Amino acid sequence: MATQQLTIVQVLPELDEGGVEGETLDLAIYLAKSGHRSIVISGGGRLVPQLEDNGCIHILWPHIGEKSLRCLQYVSKLRDFLIAEHVNILHLRSRLPAWIGYLAWKLIPECHKPSLITTFHGFYSVNSYSCIMTKGERVVAVSETIKRHILENYNVEEEKITLIHGGFDVREFSPEAVSSERIRILREKWLSGCEKKPIIILPGRLTQWKGQDLLIESIALIKDLDCIVLLIGDTHENPAFTRKLLERIRYHGLEEKIRLVGHCSDMPAACMLADLVVSASSTQPEAFGKVAIEAMAMGKPVIATAHGGSLETVLPGVTGWLVPPLNPKAMASAIVEALGDLEKSAEYGRNGRLWVNERFTASAMCEKTLALYHEVHAMRQEANNPRTFTVMQLLPELNSGGVERGTLEMGRFLVQHGHKSIVVSGGGRLVEQLRQEGSMHARKNIGSKSPVALSHIWPLRRLMKNKRVNVLHLRSRMPAWVGYVAWKTLPKKNRPILVTTFHGFYSVNAYSAIMTKGDGVIAVSESIKKHIYEKYDREKNVRLIFRGVDAEDFDPDKVSLDRIDRLVDAWQINRSKPVLMLPGRLTRLKGQELFLQSLLHVIQPDFQAILVGDIKDNPGYTAELNTFIEKNNLSEKVRLVGHCNDMPAAFLLADVVLSTSSLEPEAFGRTTVEAMAMGKPVIATAHGGSLETVVHRENGWLVKPSDPKALAAAIDEALSMDDKQLQHFGENGRKRVSEKFTAQAMCEQTMAFYLDLHNERCAP
Repeated sequence: MATQQLTIVQVLPELDEGGVEGETLDLAIYLAKSGHRSIVISGGGRLVPQLEDNGCIHILWPHIGEKSLRCLQYVSKLRDFLIAEHVNILHLRSRLPAWIGYLAWKLIPECHKPSLITTFHGFYSVNSYSCIMTKGERVVAVSETIKRHILENYNVEEEKITLIHGGFDVREFSPEAVSSERIRILREKWLSGCEKKPIIILPGRLTQWKGQDLLIESIALIKDLDCIVLLIGDTHENPAFTRKLLERIRYHGLEEKIRLVGHCSDMPAACMLADLVVSASSTQPEAFGKVAIEAMAMGKPVIATAHGGSLETVLPGVTGWLVPPLNPKAMASAIVEALGDLEKSAEYGRNGRLWVNERFTASAMCEKTLALYHEVHAMRQEANNPRTFTVMQLLPELNSGGVERGTLEMGRFLVQHGHKSIVVSGGGRLVEQLRQEGSMHARKNIGSKSPVALSHIWPLRRLMKNKRVNVLHLRSRMPAWVGYVAWKTLPKKNRPILVTTFHGFYSVNAYSAIMTKGDGVIAVSESIKKHIYEKYDREKNVRLIFRGVDAEDFDPDKVSLDRIDRLVDAWQINRSKPVLMLPGRLTRLKGQELFLQSLLHVIQPDFQAILVGDIKDNPGYTAELNTFIEKNNLSEKVRLVGHCNDMPAAFLLADVVLSTSSLEPEAFGRTTVEAMAMGKPVIATAHGGSLETVVHRENGWLVKPSDPKALAAAIDEALSMDDKQLQHFGENGRKRVSEKFTAQAMCEQTMAFYLDLHNERCAP
């Protein structure tokens, strides 16, 4: 299977000598030869021709690494370039260009951003300026030492860091690849008259932290040792330090022993000249230490200072020597040992070559980097254009109730259509069904109005990250606060789409305002949509999506007589008397007390009233209802039957179904719609969502809220009807539900809302 061609841009200050430049060059050429568009942006340098000769593109921006205001011109320029060239990967390799690249990247719309990679090439001073190197979507550490440095000094999660050691080009850094002619040219240039003396080289930029001055001090301690030391590095790049080195050489009288030979464009041949290669980094450890591995690749023993990346690349007593930093005496001792036993040094060189060829090749570095590119690109493609969504819904618990059943239905819909469904709640009797239908359930007590709920913020954040959640759907206020805070702690680019559903006429305050914080808000009725606008001034991305009933479950033709008979027996129903049914949680908001009061005014003598709802859920209120029933001699007419697991069958027992919410209007009134779906006439209080579901004297009755006499009058009217009239009301209700209030329509419209919000986020 062919891999996708990527367009990759690497950005660094310049393309002269150095480990960063070398790795950039190696990777750029590897990418081009692997069929990718390989682009490097830099301030130029001597490596540019080699880059371009190997099929790469170089963009010259002269001040991209300059610490001046001139570099800021490149922010918008780079943004436009990344968009115009459809760049897939932006790889930042140095701090100042990284700031330019990051600011440009941030200005690009989310769905058009390339994946952002940063490489931590050094032990940068720990401050807000250096922190830019941790801003990549993935951060490459060039050694275990650098990885520890990042974790210890920056707030970066370990899974964000990828360890990729630097490497050498086995085609170039191989003794067999270096001709005697190349060696002869360097020998004549640097070593005229010194052909038989042992040669020590220290390659690297002439700078304080590379330790050339330390090596000079070491040689001064053993100036009688017969050897020549070559300091290889551009003498013009840092003229002040070059002068300092020359002064120290003259001071110690080492002019015949130590030579500054300038830049070398043929380091493999330079290594072949050497009997010993030194890496003397002192004031700052090497992040990786490419000089050491290139020397070992050429079969040369090495001396390196025992800190930083050298601890991972040099094996003391096997491939070379490790000496304490800033210790000329220890360095001198190691040099004496190395040159005093050239046979052992040669063995170290052979060991080193085997060691680095197994672990530190450029091809391995490039392969791992390209694999990382493909990984992050695939993740971004999936995030921008997901074939499947992972949706996490949050609510207090999964017991009975409209919110809970809507959550189950949405979970089932997602799974059936190839998406991933996660529900977080405090648990409940519906969890088993949820899992059987393919959703994942995470039990967390996020509905508790206590500090306990806050303890779930970070676990919830981890769950969102680990499961790569695309949509976070909040369905109740306390869980919404927990979910919202967890969502806010994620980097903005990693946040899922946030959706809230306004399920009720919550008290208008800052606590309830959380339900308006979504990228999109679902209003379950026109009444709720109007409430959101009037009370919270929220109009954008508020979508009306009526709640619905499952047409498969709530279908009279699919309920067997056995299911009805079981309830008749369990509830001791008298089939000769009409049944008034009030389903719903036993809570003052649902109006069971109002219903009982209305029964005292009902004229029709023969009926039985069934209150369906968990009698253990609110024991105090249940006791009040039982007291009212007993005190008003309603025991023969009214029965509290508890929770019901088979509401379709329960509705078929009823002649009339009631919704008597009074203190607070129903946001939608799902129970009413379920009864209508089962072909039952309904009586509902005339406020809230009921005004949109019930058509007065067509499929039921609407009565004034908190008015037991008006409720009683509607009950009497219903009980006075014959079966044919009631059936007509029921048929009208079924038709209305099938046209407007199915769970399928609710789920389809919710999924469409998710997609619309996703596309809006991705818009240019």
